[in-house]
Amino acid sequence: MAYRKFQGGAMREQERRPTFRPAPYRHLGERKNLWADYVTGRGVLDNGTTVPPKIGPRRKNPNLTDMLDTAAAVGVDRIMFTGKVPMIDRGQRHWLLVQTPGWIDAGHFMGSPPVGRFEHRQTGKRIQVAAASTWFGDTPVTPEQARLAWQALGNIIEAKFRDGKLMDTPTATGSNLWALSLPKNLEPYPLAPDIAEEMHRTSGQHHVEHLVAGESSDPHEDCIPLLNPDTTPKIDGFAYVDGRFMYAAVCSELGVGPGERLNRAATADLLRENPYARARIHVSFTVPQDWNHIGIFGVRHESVREGWYWPNRPGATGHTWIDAAEWHVAQRFGWQVDPIESVVFNTRTPAARDRNRLTAARPLDTWQARLTEARAAVAADAMMSETIKAAVTAALRSILINTVGNFASRGRDQTHVTFDPKEIPADAADVNQRGKAFIWTEKARWNSQAERYYHPELAMQVWGRARARMLSGPMADGQYGGALHVPPQTLLGVRGDAIYTTQIPQWSLPVERGGADDGRVGRMRLQGYLEGPMKIPTNEAERNKLRRKAAATGVDAAYSEFELQSRPDDDGAGYLPGEEDAGE
Repeated sequence: MAYRKFQGGAMREQERRPTFRPAPYRHLGERKNLWADYVTGRGVLDNGTTVPPKIGPRRKNPNLTDMLDTAAAVGVDRIMFTGKVPMIDRGQRHWLLVQTPGWIDAGHFMGSPPVGRFEHRQTGKRIQVAAASTWFGDTPVTPEQARLAWQALGNIIEAKFRDGKLMDTPTATGSNLWALSLPKNLEPYPLAPDIAEEMHRTSGQHHVEHLVAGESSDPHEDCIPLLNPDTTPKIDGFAYVDGRFMYAAVCSELGVGPGERLNRAATADLLRENPYARARIHVSFTVPQDWNHIGIFGVRHESVREGWYWPNRPGATGHTWIDAAEWHVAQRFGWQVDPIESVVFNTRTPAARDRNRLTAARPLDTWQARLTEARAAVAADAMMSETIKAAVTAALRSILINTVGNFASRGRDQTHVTFDPKEIPADAADVNQRGKAFIWTEKARWNSQAERYYHPELAMQVWGRARARMLSGPMADGQYGGALHVPPQTLLGVRGDAIYTTQIPQWSLPVERGGADDGRVGRMRLQGYLEGPMKIPTNEAERNKLRRKAAATGVDAAYSEFELQSRPDDDGAGYLPGEEDAGE
């Protein structure tokens, strides 16, 4: 079917040696780190030795040059900043793009998360600069706590992955762990180039939507806000729900390249005969006339810069590419969807060791299973403090999420800066002057090794499945949870696998508290709750403030409301508070 292009001489060459398997790094040296507070510069080495910063004259706190000099003096390879690392605001120069006398840049990565690379002008000593939040997310850690979390993370990775080591970034670490854990008989065939290009043009990533009328709601005529601050100025509470290690739950048995195109008739047959097909489907759709909820399908705006919108206006029509998982959600909720064409991926491929035999693909199954085991081991460690657990868990999540995104990446550009125009290379493109700084970009280098990690079909299947599961996904005891399972007048917005509501969805509570969260990965669970009344968040910034506050506050207030609530399947044998129930 999709393997006709591999016949003949190309196939005979592949029979001599695997062509598409990435070569993992197995014998990695470890970088020496200085864990330091961004403001004060006080830090510790990997062995726990404290390091005071070398502060220049007439300064209370160190600048970046001071910290680079400090790192060089103690012989480390990397500075990992904790604490109040500056936020990157649009229009402001990045904190890495500053003058560093005695040091030149060695090619910074200015994406998310940023990594600075510096080289000493005289000695050639190279030092990386990054934020600990690159790994540990929003977990507030001191330099000492970051050091302990890093050691714990390294230990658990080595325990779960043979030859597994921590690398410069979560992305590099996760990608190498994937290469290390690939089934020995799996040949990860690349996606057909035309299909890959089409996927980049027609696929989005997360469902991001603010559903309160105002500056953050989508202005498209087919997008109808679910709440209006003019009629609902106050809300009873704020609940923050998201998926537990969501990507891990949707990595199982993905389809692989090269991919095969199917026409309208063949696509209809596929969806009828194989409900579990690994496929992307080009559809036209109509929102039901009685619809009053969040949209299911993302459609690209005419202006690409404006991103995606999610039609939910009754009677609205559109066409877009969706994952098969999203197709099934739309079918369950009565949307009219017409398949136009599709691309189907393979669940069985010619084996790496015997190309005349087919083997189950399962490209991410082992990788995600080991990361899931690592996460469970951290949770079960009675000797690890809660702060270190939170940091390590966040790092495992960063590895998971960033690696999935990297499958769709075509390399990372490097950013260079100088304050002397004579140092600008003659072939430098897109040179911009910002004050005294001259900044330019070096395009990503593409080679055979990078190409073997390029599998956009994996990333886009994971994203599509996660979008579907955020809307409607399985919970314990045959129940479903997600944005489509809350009253529409309570839904404030969604972002990725997170939903924000004005009431506590009962299914988001633990099973033992009457909910449907049994602790498995992929379950939508309550992360935080704020008791109201409070002003409705009219924009994403206000909503994000409530999210951070809710996450910090936790769920105790929510649990208290359901303290006497029995499980829904106990036939009413227990006491049901009825009107006192703030959930659904």
